[in-house]
Amino acid sequence: MSEIASISNIRHENLVKLHGGCIDGSSKLLVYEYMENNSLAHILLVVGGEENRAMLSWKARREIAVGIGRALAYIHEEVKPHIVHRDIKLSNILLDQNFAPKVSDFGLSRLFFDS
Repeated sequence: MSEIASISNIRHENLVKLHGGCIDGSSKLLVYEYMENNSLAHILLVVGGEENRAMLSWKARREIAVGIGRALAYIHEEVKPHIVHRDIKLSNILLDQNFAPKVSDFGLSRLFFDS
């Protein structure tokens, strides 16, 4: 459960909050905060097509991009050891009730120590 080790102690407004996790035999479970608006992939690619894309103004899209950038800057520069996500994609960007982005799924992440 490398994801728990990677993000259990970090906090940022644009990172999904991990509430906990457990292992039961070969089953692993992570519990995150609930994201009312699903993922960016869901909004842009799955449900409603053009209608859903229209829900996101250019200002909202810019704010989503900036939020993702802030989250990545935080884990790359401020967290020690640094975390490299390695799997940024639309389905790993979750959206809260205000469409604020939350980077999720740190399963492929790697920790890097300053040398």
